[in-house]
Amino acid sequence: MDLGQLREFIALAGRLNFSEAAKSLYIAQPVLSRHIADLEQQLGVQLFTRTKHSVQLTTMGQLLLEESRAILARYEEALQKIRLAASGLTGCVKIGFLDAAAKRFLAPFAVQFNRIQPNIELQLFSFDYSKELIYALKRNEIDIGFMLSVGVNNDVELNCQPLYCDVVSAVVRHDHPLANATSIDLTQIAQEPLLILSRNQFLDGHEHVLKIYQSRGITPTIASELSRLDTLLLMVEIGLGITILPRHTQVYASPNIRYIDLNGNECRFDVVVVWKKTSSNPAILPFLKELDANKDKLCSSYFPKLV
Repeated sequence: MDLGQLREFIALAGRLNFSEAAKSLYIAQPVLSRHIADLEQQLGVQLFTRTKHSVQLTTMGQLLLEESRAILARYEEALQKIRLAASGLTGCVKIGFLDAAAKRFLAPFAVQFNRIQPNIELQLFSFDYSKELIYALKRNEIDIGFMLSVGVNNDVELNCQPLYCDVVSAVVRHDHPLANATSIDLTQIAQEPLLILSRNQFLDGHEHVLKIYQSRGITPTIASELSRLDTLLLMVEIGLGITILPRHTQVYASPNIRYIDLNGNECRFDVVVVWKKTSSNPAILPFLKELDANKDKLCSSYFPKLV
């Protein structure tokens, strides 16, 4: 059987008249008669009883009518789903994110997006390190990533769109002499013991901090390298040194810690959304479109624009 045969059968079963059914199908009556006979032969059953004056469905014909209608309905449903998926109006978008960078704006945006595009499922995956997120993108384990520009700017395989501007800050105890300053130059804390995230775990962040010191001609006094952000902040709170972190990590800091913005263009960077240039998932297009339309409102609610 093919779908054309089923449609012809349904037309005849609905009219019980070969002439009328053939006319509705825009085929000749002998052609319809031959197709129905072929269908009966394929199935090995009689679908219609025919007399000179009437055509009636048999019991097998009634059964095939019910099944044929169900088959065609399911076929049309499948076509509709495929069309929607191809247009990006249905499907699934897997989103990877560095927790602190997207912590505040991602949840409200996801809620808003689900209201607008209820047929696109969003799946969220948290990553600790930029390197892991990029690998997941390139292995097609995720479709979109939220991360820092310092980890992706020169990657030729990825598209990169800025979301908001952030700044690198000196992080000190609340009773530090500079704790109440709005911004400072790195030279003002050059001699203080530096606590830094591990090179092995946070290569981009580690290198970025060292480049900031290098741009000022300063060799930092590294007191300790740590693999966990919470441990790093705790050591600052205890008074074992200072650290240099993006301002958005302030969401994890206790009230006993102060973030002081560092002066200089090299201390500015973007939080970005990234995706593979060769991505074949059409559902990411409406996601990116909606994100671009709302990013200023979403991000400015949590992260003031820096100039």
